[in-house]
This record gives sequence, structure tokens and C-alpha cells, in this order.
Amino acid sequence: MQAALDNQKDWNRAYIFDGSAKVLAKFGQISEQDLQVFTTAFNDKDTTFGNGLNVGGANYEVHRFYEEEGLIYGRTHSVDPQEGEGICLARVKQASSGQIVYAVITYRFPILSAKAVPDLQAFLSQHVASQ
Repeated sequence: MQAALDNQKDWNRAYIFDGSAKVLAKFGQISEQDLQVFTTAFNDKDTTFGNGLNVGGANYEVHRFYEEEGLIYGRTHSVDPQEGEGICLARVKQASSGQIVYAVITYRFPILSAKAVPDLQAFLSQHVASQ
């Protein structure tokens, strides 16, 4: 999984982790504290929309929350869209163990959620959910 993650060139940070925030694969920097909060992000839609998602003190406004699909995504607030950064948090169930596994990515312009989110879903389907 790590080698496949390292091949992702459109993301500037990516972490795959379990429900206890144990990192399974990664590149870039995201704190364990941020990962812990991500494991509860799907618990309450209103709280997640209200608080957004945070990485290293930067707040990402949540624009989409799809509990059934296991997807939450949004962007940092910026006057210039080219200066903002997107985020996607996803969760999937591993076929072999039944364990819930999370993934979070961040991405910068010109990559938008229309590309990043399906790419993350495909990555998780191939390298996590089917394992």
C-alpha cells in the first residue's frame, strides 16, 4: 500500500489509518491528534460541518458530507481559488478483517475535488477495501 501511495503525484499529503489513528501508510505531515479527530468526523454531520476539518492548525470548510459513501470533503477558505487547498476524508471497510480504515488527502490547484475524490475512492477500492 505504501508504494502505491508514494506513486500518487496529485496529492500533497495522504494518510491511511485505522480507527485508533494507527498509520498504515503515509506521505506528508499530519499530526496524530488531527488523525484522532478524523476518526470521529462521521459521528455527527452538524458538528463536522460547523467545525470543519483541521490539519496542522489550518481549517478546511466542509462542503460535502456523504455518510453512506464514507466521504467528507472541502477546502481552505481563500479569496483566490488557486491559493486554497482541498481535503478529502474517506472511510472504507477492509474485506479481509471487516475493520474500518480511514484515508485523508490534501491537494492543491489545479487539482479539484472532481478529480481528487474519485481518485481516492479508486485507490481505496484497489489497495484497502479489497485487502
